[in-house]
Amino acid sequence: MVDEIEAPLEEDRTMAEKYRDSYRGSRQERKFVDGNENSVLPLDAVPEIRDGSWTNGLLAWGRGETSTDVEVIGWWVLPRKRMKNTTRKYRVKKQLSSLDKVKKDFDDKKPRISQEKRMENRAKGSIRILRSRGYSMAEALMITKGQMGLDRKLVPLVDDSEE
Repeated sequence: MVDEIEAPLEEDRTMAEKYRDSYRGSRQERKFVDGNENSVLPLDAVPEIRDGSWTNGLLAWGRGETSTDVEVIGWWVLPRKRMKNTTRKYRVKKQLSSLDKVKKDFDDKKPRISQEKRMENRAKGSIRILRSRGYSMAEALMITKGQMGLDRKLVPLVDDSEE
């Protein structure tokens, strides 16, 4: 039978003990406090439970009587929350395919334009084009109504009653 290992509970350990035990042996060496404790920030300046992505920060260590006796005093540099999606605003926005555009137009609940309004808008556009080509307003109106041709000659009216 395996005896249970007596380890201190997570709640019983102080913050300094947690940081001392979780110190990663990375390329950064431990930066010790040698008399200039004024620039050291307290350990509780950073939330203990950090959601999301944070930087590591730089811990301030204090020396004890022996070379192996070290303890965490505070922070030289506080950990900070990393900024997510900052580069996204510089990326090219995704273009919609033609099929997606059609689907979007179909799904939009815009009021339908009546046939008369559509013909009126079309006439306005054609009058604008005719005016830009040198026709007078009266000529442009007669051309859009079909009473005059583009050669500025009147179109003869055909009466169906004379047959």
